[in-house]
Amino acid sequence: MQKTFHWLTKPQRAQAPVTFGVPWSKGTLDRAQTLRVSDGEGNVLAAQSRPIAFWPDGSVKWTALSTVAPADAALKVSIGAAQAPEYPVFAAEQEDGIYIDNGMVSCQIGTGETIIRALSRAGMKPLQGRLCAYLERRSTQFGLETAQVYQLVGRAEKITLEQAGPVLAVVKIEGTHQPLCSALSLKEHYLPFTVRLYFYAGSDEIKMVHTFGIDLCQQTDLLKGVCVELSVPVSGKRYNRHVGFAGEEGMFYESCLNLFRGGGIWKKTDVLTSTTSEEESQKFYERQLRDGQFCTLDPDKNADLEAIVSDNAVWNRFLLRQITCDSYRISKQTHPGCAMVPSAFGARSSGGLFFGSESCIIAAAIKDFWRKSPMALEVDQALTDQAVIKLWLCSAYEEAFDFGAYDLVAHMRSYEGGRNNVPEGIANTNEIYLKLFDAMPGKEAIIAFFKDAQEDILLVADSQTYQQTAVFGTYWQAANDPARKQRVDRTLASLGSFYAQEIERRRWYGFWDYGDVMHTYDPVRHCWRYDVGGFAWQNTELCNTYMNWLAFLRTGDPEIFRLARAMSRHCSEVDTYHFGELAMLGSRHNVRHWGCASKEPRISMAGHHRFYYYLTADERIGDVMDLVVDADAAAAKYDIMAITYFGKHEEDRYSHMRIGPDWSAFVSNWMTAWERHEDTKYRDKILNGLQSIAQAPLRMVSGSTFHYDQLTGKMHYMADPEPVGHTHPGDGNYQQHMILIFGAPEIWFELSEWMDDALFREMLVEFANYCVMSPQERIEASEGRFNMENMDCWGRPNQSGNFTRMYAYTALYGQNERAKALPCDYLAHADSERFPFFRFVSQDDQVVLVPVSGKDLTRPMVEAPNLTTNLAAQGALNYVEVAHFMDLLDEKTSK
Repeated sequence: MQKTFHWLTKPQRAQAPVTFGVPWSKGTLDRAQTLRVSDGEGNVLAAQSRPIAFWPDGSVKWTALSTVAPADAALKVSIGAAQAPEYPVFAAEQEDGIYIDNGMVSCQIGTGETIIRALSRAGMKPLQGRLCAYLERRSTQFGLETAQVYQLVGRAEKITLEQAGPVLAVVKIEGTHQPLCSALSLKEHYLPFTVRLYFYAGSDEIKMVHTFGIDLCQQTDLLKGVCVELSVPVSGKRYNRHVGFAGEEGMFYESCLNLFRGGGIWKKTDVLTSTTSEEESQKFYERQLRDGQFCTLDPDKNADLEAIVSDNAVWNRFLLRQITCDSYRISKQTHPGCAMVPSAFGARSSGGLFFGSESCIIAAAIKDFWRKSPMALEVDQALTDQAVIKLWLCSAYEEAFDFGAYDLVAHMRSYEGGRNNVPEGIANTNEIYLKLFDAMPGKEAIIAFFKDAQEDILLVADSQTYQQTAVFGTYWQAANDPARKQRVDRTLASLGSFYAQEIERRRWYGFWDYGDVMHTYDPVRHCWRYDVGGFAWQNTELCNTYMNWLAFLRTGDPEIFRLARAMSRHCSEVDTYHFGELAMLGSRHNVRHWGCASKEPRISMAGHHRFYYYLTADERIGDVMDLVVDADAAAAKYDIMAITYFGKHEEDRYSHMRIGPDWSAFVSNWMTAWERHEDTKYRDKILNGLQSIAQAPLRMVSGSTFHYDQLTGKMHYMADPEPVGHTHPGDGNYQQHMILIFGAPEIWFELSEWMDDALFREMLVEFANYCVMSPQERIEASEGRFNMENMDCWGRPNQSGNFTRMYAYTALYGQNERAKALPCDYLAHADSERFPFFRFVSQDDQVVLVPVSGKDLTRPMVEAPNLTTNLAAQGALNYVEVAHFMDLLDEKTSK
């Protein structure tokens, strides 16, 4: 069996190191089998693979495959003998650190402050690297505000060799930032970090994934800056010390001493014998700055030119500040204390820096540079024998970031609750790419590297491969009706494009914001409700994450992948608590991402990010999914049903639990842990939960709220005699709308297939049948457990769209004839009152946009006035799933 993979975005370089996920149908690949990788011409490539997920029968579900692939060919992956690289990565754990040599670069990594002790390419001198951060502490005295800035240096405390070749070696570095001063008011350490370094066989590029967490006191401390600092050896003539910064297209490129031959006195009274012609001087100048090459001036023939240019200013420091997403400035300085001279400006830098001298030649780039502004790039001390390169992930040259609350009171009616600002425990992850050269490469090669760093250089399969292997279940797949498939895909593409363009139109960029979108639109102000409690940032509310990933899986659109990737990166870091009292939980929607008092497992659940992990094998996302696997322990600590007030249980073992979105979120975490690590503990928790639900009087319909035992995963129906030491408010709660809108259907549809569990499917059909019933029928079928009050939500107009997928599910799997009508109406866009999704999606499957201009706007704009992201996400998921189930029903009926 052979699988074909193509570049999501074709690299500018001739070849690129890459790791990507390969999906396998159940029972296809044994874990002992190896993979053969070849290009379009049949050339076998060196590759390294490892299983990262398994089917319940033990066969491999996903493989992470690493190689260095050509840019101009598709790759073929099949079962067969793996090709070893000509120069395998050598990775060794030593007493004082880890040593890596991949045939082109070598690196010594250790604990302490100098994390990269020696990184070099043959013929070049080694550079060193460390992490730095800056904290600003403000105080008020005599009515005046003062600020003190403290420097912190990263100290690695643990290093782990996670992968050891032969094609890829990965080193994980963990530690904290520690103050350089001994001020009594400072803690011993701040900002815990995790850094991974990736080395590919035969590649001169190193990938760095840098994560840091926030543990600052929001009352006193502001984040002033975070950077990776490289100490680079320098030698040779000052005019052979070159600095470059990426612009929008090309580069700003200069030398510490530009070979510019001035006029004036040198032409008239030159004391030296003129041996270098004007034409030859110009060629040196062009070679230096236009061609980006070193120059060799003959001490005899070119002594006059060297003397003349030695009078030019020499430049010691160069700085690019990406101040906002629309503005960068470049400046330079001759000596400390002298003025910074403006050099260039522009809108959006590609986030790359180049520095070359006769000792070391290096390029560096930060992914999403302008999108996550303010960032900066800096070369300092270039005139010394040890230059310093600073890659500013969070620029210290702009205003310090304040994590404080946006208001002093909680606004209860807009979903804020009591404790409305907890940033401690959130994190931020960024990708840095380094490239070492053995000779001056010229601008074209540098620019190609810069541009690739801003793209998603990933190998992916076509949609049919992901569908046929069923690695994400089948509920989202297109069936055999081509017209229906086209309509669904057009809708998904239109929604994806809308949000990608809305990010651009509304400038939803920034270090803590990029990757998120807003919750509710305000047609009066012609903007999103950015300043209204729970109606501002969306976070993962109502699974817009799923909408984006399913849109990519079906369309393969690179623009949608960027949107989905950025959202997974953001939501898994900024909206999730990684340590501290709220670890494993996430923050619901708010003006500030961490501002809502509701801290819940549905926000942080693994299901939001499994897609990204399996497509890319990204280890950092794997860390986050491992982190949240025991989120039920946090739910036992803080009662989910009263978490707005941080209600705490008498016993940490028990908690209140809703089938959805709480238990469904835990199932998402456990399912992921089971398939990734084959840990039967989590399989058993899933089974215990299903058995508990099956024992309730109405099974999955038996009220959304249960008592939950965190140790065993068992649940107790609320109307049963209460467990020892626990209290509850009374009988079952039958208002089921919360179950269906936070990922539960998607999780359950996939899991029921994956487990091939007949009881699970039977309970889903039973639940779906209750959706179809009239209120009186529910009362009768439940033997009076339902009444008109506790099933109020079942008849709400805005819930009919959310329930439609369940109608289609039981029409197919429960042979419920009555259930067909609603899904048919939904697919026909029949009624925007019953189906609010179609208020902003037109009959031709496009988001309806209205141009707006005039006195109410700062600039002309287009808007979708009836749109909310909640409706967009759930409407899209319903559309996908209803179309899938009804296609299968049509096929079944026609046979």
